[in-house]
Amino acid sequence: MEKEGFVSLWVGNVRSSEDLDNLLVVSYSVDGDFIPSIFAKHFEISRYDDAVREAEYYEEVSKDVDQLLEGFSYDHKIIPRFDALLQEELSNDINTVILLYNFKYTGEIVEATIQSNYLRFLGTVEYQ
Repeated sequence: MEKEGFVSLWVGNVRSSEDLDNLLVVSYSVDGDFIPSIFAKHFEISRYDDAVREAEYYEEVSKDVDQLLEGFSYDHKIIPRFDALLQEELSNDINTVILLYNFKYTGEIVEATIQSNYLRFLGTVEYQ
């Protein structure tokens, strides 16, 4: 699923910034093998480059994708592309955004409730 030039977007409603951090923690075994985050396990993602992952928890909820994506890398390119992909405002109040760059998620699992936190995959666009 790693693919140069693409970014995949998840949004959701997470209880706190600490919960978001816990969902995204990746680790390595003593042998150096990658151990996926809780987020990755729930979406059956075996590996992604954590160095090009961006995520944000907002105190205020929103349904506006433009507002939620403002300030992320390549926002001037990805905002109009996600707008075109989604073609409408989000139906749920969102306080969390996760972006995986150089990653083209194929979307086998679209949504998950993880430890009372809800995440939904919205799609993938090119960012370059």
